[in-house]
Amino acid sequence: MKNLFWSIFNANSEDELGEIIMKRTDLKKGENWFPYGADDKLDRSNFSTFDGQQPNAVPALIEKITNSIDSLLLKECRLRGVNPKSKEAPKSMEEAVEKYFGIKNGDFSEVGRKERRNIAENIQLIATGDSRYPDLIIYDKGEGQHPDEFKNTFLSLRKNNKTDIRFVQGKYNQGSTGAVIFCGKYRYQLIASKLDDRLNPEKDNPFGFTLVRRHPLTEEQEEEYGSSWYEYFLIHGKIPRFKIDTLDLGLWNRVFKAGSIVKLYSYQLPRGTYSNIERDLWRNLNQYLYKPALPFIVYDTRIPNKTPTTPVLGNKTRIDIDDRDKKEKTKFHSFTNQQIGEVTIHSTIFKSDVKQSEFIRDKAVIFTLNGQVHGSLLRRFISKDLGLSMLKDNMLIHIDCTKIRTSFRQDLFMANRYNMKEGVSFQTLLDNIVNIIKSDEEYREINQNKKNMIYGDAKKDEEILKFIIESVPFDKELIKILRHNGDLSFLLSSKKKEKNGKTVEKLEREEKPLISRRFPSVFRIDLKDNAQGKKVKSIPLNGKGNINFETDVEDEYLFRPKEPGDFKIQVLGIKYNDATGGTDKGKPKKVEDVFDVTVAGPTDDSIRVTFEPKSDISVGDEIEISAKLSSPSGDLESIFYIRIVDPKKPGKTVKEKKQDKPSLPIPIQVYKGDVRWKEFGWTENDIVKIITLNELGSNMIEAIAVNMDSYAMTRYISTKRLGTENKIKFAKQQYFTAVYLHSLFLYSIVDKYSKTEDNFECDVDDFISKVFQYYSTFLLYANTSDILLSSFDDD
Repeated sequence: MKNLFWSIFNANSEDELGEIIMKRTDLKKGENWFPYGADDKLDRSNFSTFDGQQPNAVPALIEKITNSIDSLLLKECRLRGVNPKSKEAPKSMEEAVEKYFGIKNGDFSEVGRKERRNIAENIQLIATGDSRYPDLIIYDKGEGQHPDEFKNTFLSLRKNNKTDIRFVQGKYNQGSTGAVIFCGKYRYQLIASKLDDRLNPEKDNPFGFTLVRRHPLTEEQEEEYGSSWYEYFLIHGKIPRFKIDTLDLGLWNRVFKAGSIVKLYSYQLPRGTYSNIERDLWRNLNQYLYKPALPFIVYDTRIPNKTPTTPVLGNKTRIDIDDRDKKEKTKFHSFTNQQIGEVTIHSTIFKSDVKQSEFIRDKAVIFTLNGQVHGSLLRRFISKDLGLSMLKDNMLIHIDCTKIRTSFRQDLFMANRYNMKEGVSFQTLLDNIVNIIKSDEEYREINQNKKNMIYGDAKKDEEILKFIIESVPFDKELIKILRHNGDLSFLLSSKKKEKNGKTVEKLEREEKPLISRRFPSVFRIDLKDNAQGKKVKSIPLNGKGNINFETDVEDEYLFRPKEPGDFKIQVLGIKYNDATGGTDKGKPKKVEDVFDVTVAGPTDDSIRVTFEPKSDISVGDEIEISAKLSSPSGDLESIFYIRIVDPKKPGKTVKEKKQDKPSLPIPIQVYKGDVRWKEFGWTENDIVKIITLNELGSNMIEAIAVNMDSYAMTRYISTKRLGTENKIKFAKQQYFTAVYLHSLFLYSIVDKYSKTEDNFECDVDDFISKVFQYYSTFLLYANTSDILLSSFDDD
């Protein structure tokens, strides 16, 4: 059996493994292969389970990693004599990591680099073989499995192996099948394991292995069956096995003694991830595992003369610790309600020069459970739904759903942990997120400040545009459309006027100097005492109420990786009105039973809490509440009361304001070295950026910025040998005008098209920017500049 294992393990591709299978009688025999996840050899119904998992090879691979993390935590639990399903077992992954690895709050970002790496080496992702389709090995030093248990663990489907275990990620008993469909043409996967000796002291404890594949259909079976099935290898009805003390499997800084090994042959990694997994795949793994419960390493054996191992810590640790200098701003919100449970929103705004692919890629909003990304939204959510068009390329919103209610989670996430169910629960969660972020003024201020910096003094560029439009013989119908008659509903003047009628092009905000502490010493509620000396906030039964707390602690206090604080809200009692319960104090309830609560901050020395009364309380009820902010010197507490008052009466209908007539978007010329060049993250290949006014709930264009130092422009000047200042100046002005006007009208056309096509998934402004990287050269040579330039004297 040992020789058979080594011949399978040492195969460097699926083709090599296929040759081995054809040469060995035991591997060729059909009776030695059994349907995966079945109790009966005739049960061949597993194809849909395998092929119904993740549609992408990276999140499918993540499932293997999360299984390894689960295995390490389960081992530590069982070594302490605790049944993982018992009440004595940890109630969350964070609690398990803190209890078994001594890491507070389960946040290993607090651990030094040396100890962090030592922990990470317990799980390894190793690339061998081919440069395009590498073999991937996943090793973990977890509990391992006895060969007799393979059928009930590794090779089972839809069994409740982990359903009742609260501190592991795996629940559905099918996620690890997702990676198999990306294993070459034949779907070969080796599974090998040995149970930790300490968990099996009284029983023979061999090393077991099996090979998984998609059943190769014969010509007769091609006609008979509608689909193939997946199967695994047995000898005489048993998992092959042999005794070992250790095995040298080529691990980094480890020899195999116990645990598990999975090898995926000729794995089909997506483009941009396979050439160097400790750099390219590493970046993707960090994005899908935002905050893994335990770190692991990636090891590329294909890179010679290099130390090719890198720990995967997750983007949260990278953002908060290792790359914190790339952040511009971090904001935190949380809300609790009875239907959803508790949700935390962690927003990071990166500096403009940070490459989008480094942390965000196409996932600007991520939804996580236990740190693993279970769903995401594209960047258009930030620009369109939140109205923050200037932040969509530099903002990452993390929605932590770990503490949501089980019933809500089941309605929200698919079993493949990749897609979300876009039903009522999804929309309910999204509505809460949009309302919270839109109600925070600071987001809009940051967005507007970026616009103000970009616009600068646009008057000069407007004059140039006006001169060109008046000088060049444009078609009269075009001029008519630009003025007012055409279908340019997406245009809107971005100018705002002061009382004296002057144009405001830059908003300035005076900010008070802040002195924030690492730990709070101040926590005061912003409510005045009433006649009875009580702090009372009146909230209408059908409304909301905001309560602000002044503090002096830094913004990241509640969510920072090292020494985070805690903010708690507790109901102390309820005094019901005469009609519903008299004056006796009611029994304390959970705050989410009485209110939907949203917490924003700390931000700029303030925490804001929004209370929205639930339907089971009445007008006249008075709720006593305690708010506590933790501190090493003792919790800081504020006690106050919320009195429920009569519902708000419907207000008068506000007449819709008459909109300004459409006018041209602000024209902006951007040169290399300009701060705006850096803000846009441009290279010489970029041509144009369209800035939309999404704050109004539409796709109106507010400004158009043109790259005046693009390759297209500099090549044109060189090719045409424009040797005089006048010729170069006029060529640039006409290039500027052509790009401006063409992008304006192309935006209108594509915007209309995108509203009628469900499959159009690109932001219109992004699409126009990409088109112009190729279209701009045509504009330069197709316009009238050659004729007009000849009219200029060389003098």
